[in-house]
This record gives sequence, C-alpha cells and structure tokens, in this order.
Amino acid sequence: MFDTLIPSNLWHKAPRWTRLLMIFAAGGLAGLGQAPIDAPALTLLGLGFGLWTIQKSSDTSSFSTGWLLGSGYFAVSLAWIMQPFLVDFPATGWVAPFALAAMAGGLALFWGVTAALVKGRAPLLICLALLAAEVIRSYVFTGFPWGLIGYVWIDTPLYQLAAVMGPYGMTLLTLVMAYVVAHARLLYVVALIAFAIVLQILPNSAPVTTPDGAAIVRLIHPNVAQSDKWNSDKMESIYQHHMALTQADPPVDLIVWSETSVYLPIDVAKSEIAAVAQDAPVIVGYQSSRAKGLYFNTLGIISPQGELQAEYHKSRLVPFGEYLPLARVAGWFGLQRVGFLSGDGPSTLKIDGIGQIQPLICYEGIFPQFVGRSSVRPDLLVLITNDAWFGAGQGPAQHFAQARARAIELGLPMVRVANRGVSTVIDPRGGYGARLKGEDTGFVDVPLPARLPTPFFATYPWAATIFMALWLCVAAFWRRRRT
Repeated sequence: MFDTLIPSNLWHKAPRWTRLLMIFAAGGLAGLGQAPIDAPALTLLGLGFGLWTIQKSSDTSSFSTGWLLGSGYFAVSLAWIMQPFLVDFPATGWVAPFALAAMAGGLALFWGVTAALVKGRAPLLICLALLAAEVIRSYVFTGFPWGLIGYVWIDTPLYQLAAVMGPYGMTLLTLVMAYVVAHARLLYVVALIAFAIVLQILPNSAPVTTPDGAAIVRLIHPNVAQSDKWNSDKMESIYQHHMALTQADPPVDLIVWSETSVYLPIDVAKSEIAAVAQDAPVIVGYQSSRAKGLYFNTLGIISPQGELQAEYHKSRLVPFGEYLPLARVAGWFGLQRVGFLSGDGPSTLKIDGIGQIQPLICYEGIFPQFVGRSSVRPDLLVLITNDAWFGAGQGPAQHFAQARARAIELGLPMVRVANRGVSTVIDPRGGYGARLKGEDTGFVDVPLPARLPTPFFATYPWAATIFMALWLCVAAFWRRRRT
C-alpha cells in the first residue's frame, strides 16, 4: 500500500529529519493499540508503515530505522513509566522524562539490532526479526514482557486464539498483518483495517458464567494513595479500614486483601484478621523478614483458626524498584539500596474449599513464562497488587489487560485484587463481571468460575509460534525465489 501512497523516490528525496520523525510517529501510532486506547487498527497502520520504511532503508540505516520505530512504540505504550517518579514530585519528578527516554530507547535497541540483521534478506523475515526482538526482551536481564505487540488484541475476540498460540504467536500474527498493510493492494488493506475495527467493537468474550454452588470470594479494595500507603500516621487507620470491610456481611468462602496490605508483623496480625473473617480463610500481602535487612514481598494465607497456613514469597522482583541490579558493582560506585530477596516460585498453595491456587504478586503477572508454570496445574490464579504506583489510566489498564491475557492463555480463572487499579474475578476467557476500579473504595463479592480443560498453549507453549515461524520462513524464501 505505501508504495502507492509514497513512491520510493519521493521518500528518499524527503528531508532526513522528516523521514526520521515519520518513523518515530509511526511507532507511536502502533503503541496506541495497547490499553487503554485498545485500537489494533492503529497498530497495524503504524507497524505497516514501519515495516515499509525498514525495507526502504539503506544497509547502514536499517538499525536506526528499527530503533526509531521501537522508540516511538515504547515511548507511547510505556508512558506510565513516569508515574512512580511523580509520587514524590519535588524529589524525583525531574527524573520522569529521562526514565521514559531511557526505557523506550533501551527496549528499542532490540528492534534496531534485529532489523539490521535481516536487512537485504527476504522482506517477510522482518516479521520474524521483530518477533525475536520481543522474545529476547522478555527474557534478558530478568525480562520485561510488558506491552508485547500481540496484546493489542486482548480486548477483542481474536485474542481467544492465544489459548493455542500464546502471546508470542499473537505477536507474530500481528506483524504478518502489518506486513500485509505495508505491501498488499489498497482493497485488501482497507478490508483488513475494517476487520480490526469490527473486532474492536465486538464483545471480547462470552458472558461470565459460574457453576451452581460456586465459592464466593470477597475482594477488598481500599483505594489508598501511594503517598499515604507508607505514612506512619495513617497505617493503622488503613489497616482498620481493611478489617471493617472484611467483617461485613454476608459471610463468604474466601477473602483477599491487596499487596502489602498488612503493615504489622504477620504473627501479630493473623489472629485478629481471622477473628473478623467469619470463618473464611484470608489471603493477605505483607513484608516478611528472614533477618535484619533481608526482606520478602510476601503473600500469606490465614486460616479460620488464625494460623498462618502457607506463605509465598515474590519471585519476579522489579528491577530498581525492589532490588538493585548488579548491586555489587553498584556498590563500588557508592550506590546502596536495601532490596528484597527473591522467592522460589512459581508454586501452588492449597486452600480448602477453593483448590490449588498459584499466588502472584503484582509484576509477576506479566510473565507468560512464569504464570501457570508450576509443577501442579492450579485451579485458580490469585494476583494481588498495589497499582497505586501507576497512577490512573494507562498503567493500571495495561496491567489489568495482561492479567486477562494470562487467564485466556491458560484457561484459568483469576482473582485479581488491587489497592488501586481493578479488583475483580476474571474468567478463563478473559471476561469479568462485578469489579471495583480506580477511585472506588469498598469490597465486592464475586463467585468463582470453573477452570477450562487445559488449552494447547498451556501444554505446548512454543509449539504454535515455532510452527508459524517455520511456515513464514518457507513463504519468505518461496516468494523471494519467484521474484
């Protein structure tokens, strides 16, 4: 399509700064497919133009073209990165734009390098190159798979395919669709964009259904501002607010608090929490210590008898937020930070009347290679989070969307409880009913859906993506040979 709209000679005659700005803008347009905008048609247009410019770039500029495209994509889709620095604006607000620039430019390096590696080869291989970039960034340096390209379909029925192909298969499918936008005839492009728009309008999943006699879970949503959460003058009143919401009628089968919701040592708090829970087990979040200066971000299960039945320590920690990468090297330069210890997840815990749960704390829910990968297939995913760090809008919306992605991919329901953000029960097809979000305060009682039979992706997480990649290689070389 873009060969018709922008002839090659006109593109190369345009001022260099104009071309660079258009490539960056195309990446930003692609980023609008992520929540909360949820516009996959814009992603196809932006990536389509980006793929076309990579093919038109010279051997020496293919890296910069891919890097600029990625920089635009991440600058728009990860704009929420600035929010944590704005919580204490006088002290750290100035860091916010630099943090976004560093994150966007750093992640875009993967796009730039892979674009340069395939330059001059079969054009279709650029789709595989960008897929490789997305996979690599999901694993290296502990990984950061936030905002994968395939997530633009989460709010459409198309993401139900993720139960077969997973998020990386969906990413490759999106890149192939963008390649069609770049190179197909205008009629086919219009049809594809119209298809994406229609999908965006349609309901993304069937209505939520629950079996008769399903367990009822109470989600405690306190809505505590991040600036208040660790204020010593307010901790007790926040804790008592949790207690009051927990004690409300009617009795339920399970109660879930959010991440780090208990400020007291758990051995002190467990008996009084159980006393107000009306014979329901309670899942709570807190910080636990092994020794002075060694802490875990912990999820605990308090039994109706007031015993600490089980604990799970967060295993996927947030770099710079919960630990300092290369801390020993940083210490040589005088940089010191007390960090958290990592747990040994993924794992499952058993709750009577509920079944096997996989506990997840905040950031862990974004990792498709972590969620659902315990030795025992869980009956339920339980994710507790804060989300107040993300502010309002983009950050909480994307975090919630990725929780829905995990439920669809694994065919498992998820209980998601946030201090701020969205607290609800997600069914195995990504749907949800009653919820509390944003500035809501209170609790909501929701029945638990049953899990689905184990989907293909849960058993063979890479099979569909590898098959698609091999098929694309064959198609690329067959097309090149014909040409």
